[in-house]
Amino acid sequence: MPAAHLLNRAVGTMHLNASRFFVFAGLLTAPVLALAQEETPSEEASAESALSEATGSNHSHTALTFGMHSHSFSVDTTTPEAPALTVDIEHYWTPHFTVFGGGHLSVGMKAVGIQAGSRLYLGDESFQGIFLGMQAEGTLFERNEWTSGSQLSFGGHLGYAQKLGERWLVSLAAGADISLTRSETRAPHTLTPECILFTPCLLAGDRSEPVVEETEAVRPFVRLAAVFRF
Repeated sequence: MPAAHLLNRAVGTMHLNASRFFVFAGLLTAPVLALAQEETPSEEASAESALSEATGSNHSHTALTFGMHSHSFSVDTTTPEAPALTVDIEHYWTPHFTVFGGGHLSVGMKAVGIQAGSRLYLGDESFQGIFLGMQAEGTLFERNEWTSGSQLSFGGHLGYAQKLGERWLVSLAAGADISLTRSETRAPHTLTPECILFTPCLLAGDRSEPVVEETEAVRPFVRLAAVFRF
């Protein structure tokens, strides 16, 4: 029984660590790729740019967004959560409507997850001006050696994106989401003076059931991001 618990915990830790690695690698490489594409535009991109200038249209179909997402305070809990670094790919769907998806990693690397959603831009072009958005998130977290869990959330936000250059923008958004958090805590196994090496009590290990908690919360948040349009 203890061996099975240890094996399950080891497998879960490996999955969480692997997810952290891939998201962290994406957070590091995304800005580099964006800068590289901006500095060395392809012939196809140059031709498209020239065509856009000639026709008077300048619609980008895809954007890479990387930024910071923070729940500034929570209505139902007293402890604020750690900010998270985010990377999204946002795609033009209609003249004012986009869809996006990506991953996030908490600053302390204690939580990793994915998010997806959509935005409605109220201005003349996608990726610019005032926008309304909806987003769903799924997160795996580890508070300490004995407590881990998952979180699902859904919410909306209002924001504004300002153009800084030919391809770069900066956006600021604020909103709120409703989250459902499920955490599981296992009590650490303690050896009593009567439990001596190779005795049955040591081999039996800790058979106590984990404590499972489920909580709901309304969480306001702010989001600051840099946007690179392809």
